[in-house]
Amino acid sequence: MDTERYDTLRRMIRESYEDARIVTRYVRVGLWPAEEALVAEHLPEAAHVLDLGCGAGRVAIPLAEMGLNVVGIDISDGMIAAAREQAKYAQQVSGELSFEVGDATQLSFPAESFDSVLFCYNGIELVPGRRGKDRVLLEALRVLRPGGRLILCVHSLFAFNTHVPMRLRAFARLIARRVFGLPLREHELGERFIDDDIEEAPYLQVWPPFLWRRHLEMAGFRIVDFNSRQRLERGQPWSRWGTFDDGERFLVAEKPEN
Repeated sequence: MDTERYDTLRRMIRESYEDARIVTRYVRVGLWPAEEALVAEHLPEAAHVLDLGCGAGRVAIPLAEMGLNVVGIDISDGMIAAAREQAKYAQQVSGELSFEVGDATQLSFPAESFDSVLFCYNGIELVPGRRGKDRVLLEALRVLRPGGRLILCVHSLFAFNTHVPMRLRAFARLIARRVFGLPLREHELGERFIDDDIEEAPYLQVWPPFLWRRHLEMAGFRIVDFNSRQRLERGQPWSRWGTFDDGERFLVAEKPEN
């Protein structure tokens, strides 16, 4: 992805999430049951946690209420302002909690600063292109302490849901660009654009899970867990039957000790 296109997409996404109508959709707090299960299993007690793309604090605030020390960052000034406001109403925060504007592809923290890094909901899918996503993974690896874990939430190209026609259209447009040289916006697998004032994500890139595994391993991570949100919330381990599950997928990857 060329620098001009990357910067244009990044600016478009940031401006979308500065829209007050979009910010208000994120003013809610609470972990999903699947996230609660992953936090209990993979985050150590009193862990120092970095919440990437924290939005209005949905995940960061309850983690701090659980006694974890949390830093939330988001590219949107509006989201960070909402998160700080939400934090005023948190219940019995026993861990440290702070929010700041930041870019997940260029973190300002020293190496080995955190025990855990989270990127929840579809946050990393908003980062433009393969180049941007690889930057996020490398930065997450850098700021994690050895043995620390990254919990990543993504969607899947294989999910059987109402978005199948949209994904097929985006794939057809990508093929048309590559085969016929048509000037279409889709340049990479899984990219999709929506020109709709109601839609909060004007750009999204959804990969198949095997591609996330590959890029995590290329960055230097070791995959330790993978499951769909549905199966996690039913207390079921992953199986191939879950390939077409609707909803999100969670990958947990560890920074090797050596």
